[in-house]
Amino acid sequence: MRRLRRVEISVLVCFLFAWANIAHAQIIVSPSQTAAVLAQRLSGQGVTILNPTLTCASGANGFFNSISSNLGLDSGIVLTTGRVATQGSSIGINGLSADLASTDNGFPGDPMLNPLAGQSTTNACDLEFDVVPNGDSIKFKYVFSSEEYINAVCGPYNDAFAFFISGPGISGTENMALVPGTNIPVTINSINDGVPGRTGHLSNCTNMGAGSPFTAYYIDNSMGTNLTHR
Repeated sequence: MRRLRRVEISVLVCFLFAWANIAHAQIIVSPSQTAAVLAQRLSGQGVTILNPTLTCASGANGFFNSISSNLGLDSGIVLTTGRVATQGSSIGINGLSADLASTDNGFPGDPMLNPLAGQSTTNACDLEFDVVPNGDSIKFKYVFSSEEYINAVCGPYNDAFAFFISGPGISGTENMALVPGTNIPVTINSINDGVPGRTGHLSNCTNMGAGSPFTAYYIDNSMGTNLTHR
């Protein structure tokens, strides 16, 4: 049995919302789910997931289905430091790229993410569970996004994301969310378009490690109509 811990920290994280009764919705999210429901959405053939726990603001999590978008995933879960669903006049994480889904959920950060971000974090959304694979490996697909793109790239606020795993054959706790071929964590300062934002300095990106920033993994959503991130 391996312990897998997924932690997502970003002012906005990868996915979207649109009410199910809006016909033109491109990505549909069902917000405020339980740990069991979210974990089951990650389960697949040959994988058993047990003992899920969720530490996250109610409106900051959900599961989604993508009808048509540039997300690169057709379904999954969303964990965010903001809001996943529209509440009154407040914007959720679907819509135009210029919209905002940021909000202070009043949750603390995660101490395991602080070293990755290089600073104290806030509003962590943390899903943790045990996973038992029938084979010798497991794989997850994910998308990381942030409202810090593109104005605050290479700036002091370095949104971070992690998949932490521990268990037999693993030394300590490892982060699986790394830039391919490196030990550099996935953050806005390690993956971006290489152009510092208004408050940024290139050194904040290059200091992430050799080769940073990794522009090949960055997708510009500045004119996007389905995902609320810049």
